[in-house]
Amino acid sequence: MKDFEHKDYFDARLCFHGDEEKVVAILDSYAQNQIDLTNINKVFELYHTKLFFEIVSEIPGWTEEKYSEHKRKTLKLNNVVHEFFKSITEDNIVAIFDECYVSYWDDFRDFFYKFKTYTCISRKKICDVLKGLHWNTFQILQDKSFVEYFDKEITLLLEEQTYGLHFIVSHYLEEHEKAQKVYIPRSFTVDKRVKLIEAYLKGEDVNPNILQLIINAKYTPELPISPKMKKMADQRNTEFWNSNKSAFTHEYGFCVSFGPYENVKNIRNENGKWTLEYDTGWIKSNTDYPTLLNNFIYLFEYTDSQTRCTYASNNYGKSALSDFFSVRGKGMYKKGTAFDMLESLSDIQMAGYVKQLNVLGINIENVIKWFFESYLFEEFGIRNFTCNMPKPNDSILSKCKTLASAIDGVLSKYKMFCDDGEIDLDLFRYITDSPRIKDVPSLIKNKYCYANSDDITKEMNFMFSDQNMLAYTEKTGSQYDNMVQLVLNEEIGIADCQPYNQEAIKWLIERGVIYLEDEVIKCQKERVLLLKELYEKNVISMQYMKSPILKELIAKGEIVTDNKLLTKPEYQYFDYLLNNSEFSDGKAIRNRYIHDSIITDEKTMTTDYYTFLKVMIMMIIKINDDCCLNEMIKEEGDFYEL
Repeated sequence: MKDFEHKDYFDARLCFHGDEEKVVAILDSYAQNQIDLTNINKVFELYHTKLFFEIVSEIPGWTEEKYSEHKRKTLKLNNVVHEFFKSITEDNIVAIFDECYVSYWDDFRDFFYKFKTYTCISRKKICDVLKGLHWNTFQILQDKSFVEYFDKEITLLLEEQTYGLHFIVSHYLEEHEKAQKVYIPRSFTVDKRVKLIEAYLKGEDVNPNILQLIINAKYTPELPISPKMKKMADQRNTEFWNSNKSAFTHEYGFCVSFGPYENVKNIRNENGKWTLEYDTGWIKSNTDYPTLLNNFIYLFEYTDSQTRCTYASNNYGKSALSDFFSVRGKGMYKKGTAFDMLESLSDIQMAGYVKQLNVLGINIENVIKWFFESYLFEEFGIRNFTCNMPKPNDSILSKCKTLASAIDGVLSKYKMFCDDGEIDLDLFRYITDSPRIKDVPSLIKNKYCYANSDDITKEMNFMFSDQNMLAYTEKTGSQYDNMVQLVLNEEIGIADCQPYNQEAIKWLIERGVIYLEDEVIKCQKERVLLLKELYEKNVISMQYMKSPILKELIAKGEIVTDNKLLTKPEYQYFDYLLNNSEFSDGKAIRNRYIHDSIITDEKTMTTDYYTFLKVMIMMIIKINDDCCLNEMIKEEGDFYEL
């Protein structure tokens, strides 16, 4: 592969304003027979003038006649490429590809398959040729005819760890944003795939990312990962980290402290370490049960202003860099470092708070029991909401078992109340199955809403993502991360935006999220606000945001509503913690204690105990919010009722 600068070649996929002059120069040289058609890069450069006119429909400053005249010159350029590929043989293909610019590699492969150039390569040499080309396995398997033509030879290649192992792990176990279409050789059987995994696990070098994918793999007939293989992967993973402790370390810089502080809550950052301080005097002076529960909202910030759980994973805050370094298997919970840090923080907060309450002679389980059995009846008239909680002197194992069962009971009873308007304890005795967390309903018809169209997603990405170039202008450079920041801080007109961004700007104006005022771009603040909530949280709690614009988007079908107790990020989070029905890497702590598959380790059970309490507190917050909003709607009506 040759080194080169941008000025040395033309690529229609990377063209900018002004590059149309390159197209004219290349076509003029071709008309005068001044292009070396034995040079792979000159051939592809010529071909890209054809692609240019397929991508660009109009050019500023060009008349329709000029555009049509130059486009006609490109119509037969596929024939030029075909003639070049006829000159390729098994002896020169690697050398030719080595000369090919990186930007044209995809074109080379496309024509290699399209023109069936591979038929000039013998079965004896095809593996050596593919290794010489350095194509990855996905690229080798992208063409059905090629794979069928060299079925046995490609299978031999896949039986090698270099080509086969990483491919089957990525294809069958790892989750991708977009499915990659590949064709598997018939001879590459399930047994051969399994043997690759087994050989890898017994090998000298292992990668912890691959081991994690094997450990958390869901069953699939195309690559069945047995329990023994998972156990071996887990052992190899432990061995790897034990032998690399000095090379791989990371600590979440959190310290949670309860003491006699001047402020009720204080947050400090010293040398990168966060310290969260909570005043024990406040807690001691406010021991009524409602306040003790409200502390989870206002002190520990378990929820935000729309009562959405702050610890549930969402897409906001995930960078392209974190995606690059992270690996997620099929069926694994989508989380990143920020999620792990917040999860660790919430665990520490719960443990510290429970200990403070114990010092005051208050049992957190009694507070929880009071909410369901007394508060719900006194405030909302909900009868028979019994809740069996652990006793203070119960063992940690017994507490975990009781809490696991209690969570099931809470979900089942609230579902019964929403469905039937009452809790019938006689009928409840006959219910044997617990409802899925995602199926527990709300009392409110229009509770949450989510993006439901490609256009609304595109609009959010254009406005808030830092992964596009809309915020870049000659005037401001790269000063702003996204379009909203640019528009709110600068007086920018369409003419100030880069030419390649102007179509997107006009589209955003058509969408109504920005508008022109005296030729200056302005934000439609109400629309920006609701889209920002959707972009950052993935969901809006509708009764907290009564917006005519949101109502209109719902009517158009661009945003969809639901009537569940929990948001989608919330029920996925709880399912990850409690079960493994949806996620292959779920902690499944509820399943462990319900089905008696317990890890009898005091430290593990104590961690599980605090997690159960955290889930129960979140259920309390969500149920209270649901009931309060329902009372408000009874008095004021539902703004979103169509």
